[in-house]
Amino acid sequence: MKYVHEYAKPFFYEGNDIGCLLIHGFTASPAQMRLLGEELHREGYTVSGILLKGHGTCVEDMEQTTWKDWLKTAHEEYGKLRSRCKKVYVMGLSMGGILSLILAETYPVDKVIAIDAPIRVQDKLTYLTPIAKYFKKYSEWKEGPLGENELGHPYSAGYPKAPLKCVPHLLTLIRTARKGLGSITCPIMVIQSRKDETVEPISAEIIYQGAVSKHKEILWLDRSKHVCTLGPEREYMHKKIVAFLAQ
Repeated sequence: MKYVHEYAKPFFYEGNDIGCLLIHGFTASPAQMRLLGEELHREGYTVSGILLKGHGTCVEDMEQTTWKDWLKTAHEEYGKLRSRCKKVYVMGLSMGGILSLILAETYPVDKVIAIDAPIRVQDKLTYLTPIAKYFKKYSEWKEGPLGENELGHPYSAGYPKAPLKCVPHLLTLIRTARKGLGSITCPIMVIQSRKDETVEPISAEIIYQGAVSKHKEILWLDRSKHVCTLGPEREYMHKKIVAFLAQ
């Protein structure tokens, strides 16, 4: 298989008997989760940075996939990590955050972290893609494949455009996650960038209020955009995540 970059490949770091499942976003790759994964591994955790089907290779591959494929990957990789670890913490960025919520709604996840998860999106044209997909094949990312960040390539390895036929499948996952928020009982941390150009920040409040967990936290990032795992507050976010997982 040919990847857009070496960092777009899935990664696995062997550690203790607590596993961390890291899930990347729509059109992206494990590259955007790699720095967080390395930090968690330094803390002793076993870390699995997964690659969703159709991602990390070429955008034509993604065109052949649906929400069922992405969710199946998340289910399977969760199962693999659960089979080898006593506890499993699930976390993801953007669509990866949505998939993390769905896993926490479905399985006995021990802790879940949703990072810039799009319950509501900024671009209202997104909701017209079920029709627009018949007239336009791709939508170019306005700020590059993953938005502006300090690190750039290779940590932002992903597609420079999104297949419009796949966007309705993302919306299906969002609806599924939102509908099931009341099933989340494990400790949850919701992380949201205030300068997010993709996700409406109110998404964090919706997730926080919807989950019935006894332990809930929201972390607001004042200077970060959507891909906050590569942004100026990433180290601060790492510290907060490590503290949450250690509780």
